[in-house]
Amino acid sequence: MKLKRRTISAITAATFAASVLAGCSGSGGDGGGKSKGDAGGASQQPGKEVVLRVWGPHDFMKGDESPGQQMVKIFNEKYKGSIRVEMKYMPWAEYNTAIQAAVTSNDLPDIFNLPQNIDFQQVVASKWIRPLDGLVSDAWKKQFYDGAFAEGVNVIGGKTYTWPIFGPQLNQLLYYNKDVLKNAGLDPEKPPKTWDELRSMAKTVTEKGKGDIFGAVFAMAENGYATNTVTGFAAGINNLEASINGFNYKTGAYTYGSKAISDSVKFILDLKKDGSILPSAYNLKHPEAGALFGQGKAAFLFDGRWRMWLIKRDTPDAKFGMAPLPTPTGEPMIMHHTLATNSGFMVNDKTKYPEAVGKFIEEGLASDLFYERFMKSGVALSPIEKLNADKSKYPYPEYETFAKLHQDLLRLRPDPLVRNPEVVKVLVEIGGMGQPKIKPSFNEILQAIITGAEKDPDAALKQYNEKMTKGFKDGLDKMKQSGVKVEPGDFSFSNWDPKKDYTAKDYEAVKK
Repeated sequence: MKLKRRTISAITAATFAASVLAGCSGSGGDGGGKSKGDAGGASQQPGKEVVLRVWGPHDFMKGDESPGQQMVKIFNEKYKGSIRVEMKYMPWAEYNTAIQAAVTSNDLPDIFNLPQNIDFQQVVASKWIRPLDGLVSDAWKKQFYDGAFAEGVNVIGGKTYTWPIFGPQLNQLLYYNKDVLKNAGLDPEKPPKTWDELRSMAKTVTEKGKGDIFGAVFAMAENGYATNTVTGFAAGINNLEASINGFNYKTGAYTYGSKAISDSVKFILDLKKDGSILPSAYNLKHPEAGALFGQGKAAFLFDGRWRMWLIKRDTPDAKFGMAPLPTPTGEPMIMHHTLATNSGFMVNDKTKYPEAVGKFIEEGLASDLFYERFMKSGVALSPIEKLNADKSKYPYPEYETFAKLHQDLLRLRPDPLVRNPEVVKVLVEIGGMGQPKIKPSFNEILQAIITGAEKDPDAALKQYNEKMTKGFKDGLDKMKQSGVKVEPGDFSFSNWDPKKDYTAKDYEAVKK
């Protein structure tokens, strides 16, 4: 975009909603009494220190040196004797269970992250979270990117309930090891732009590596990584057919059987036929693949935006660069994402201290104080445009390339939730557009194709596409029969130009 988000749920949507409805009626724990007034809740008593509990599953909250805990330490020092924040990190599985228990006991923390696989609109309707309106200023909201807030996603009935934690995120990049390229007699400052160049350079590295160093590596044994690589290459052919969930939001149809996906699979098979893929890649997960790349065992690594900071942390002496994945013609690819999300932090409707909560969000959790430290960790871009444009905030030289790639390659895609919030019922029913209940998964099929266990790639891809299409239709029909006002057309946007950001004006035009 022109710089202007797993499902291992320990809680089912139905069970969680029932717990919410049962737990909303009373008062208890740190949640306290029902909110009142403009900001709601009890006013802070002079001389009494307010204790705010914040729970979440994100690594940036983990450990005393994490960006989140550093931010809390500074905030607590500033408001010593007035406000004290206690931030608690839990891994996703533990977190989901803890939130369910907190809902049941009516003891939710003041601020918490939405659990996985939950119907956000049900959460809003059950009134166990409150809007941010009246807690934070209009100026706070305006600091985020255009597209960060959208009716039907994180804005319901004109009220804002959460904000995007992360900024723009590329799911696939080409990482290249400069020392490996140089030692193979190749120019370390000229990464490949075309498939032919990548294949040729990978062959050269492999031949000169004499069984120790190879052309390419990626984490084929880990769920999602083969998917990201194939859809990444497919975006260079037809980006409408290359979403991670395999869905074309212009036509409203799945594209796993498309030529773009098929050709991308065949290109990876060509790399394999050349002997250019590190042999152990077929059994590697992403930490191992990244470490081997950083150690100079492969010239090229296919991975997402998260790999940069891990290379810097785990192999700090590695000299590497980042570039778009090569395309058949050499023309840079365009990839798509959405910014508005309802999976972030939210405020307990029964918090006793809404004024303190608002202050912590605006001056701590979603402010320069946090995001400057977040960016310094190198994990990702922030959702605040002015910070991402400030090169003084970059932790190392590679980050400048990282930021520019996100600016050049990413565009906002249309989101069916914005067009019709009722589509969330379909998404909950089928588990999201990736439909994790359908087996084997796309990633498992790709693994079988690449390892040679599947002998007819096109037939396997076509069959999977038919399963996904049927699963989507069945889920949509079931919701319609239950009274949900949703149509297949809610998932297609005929006015989408995939080379441009899909804007509010585009949504208005398609609704007419």
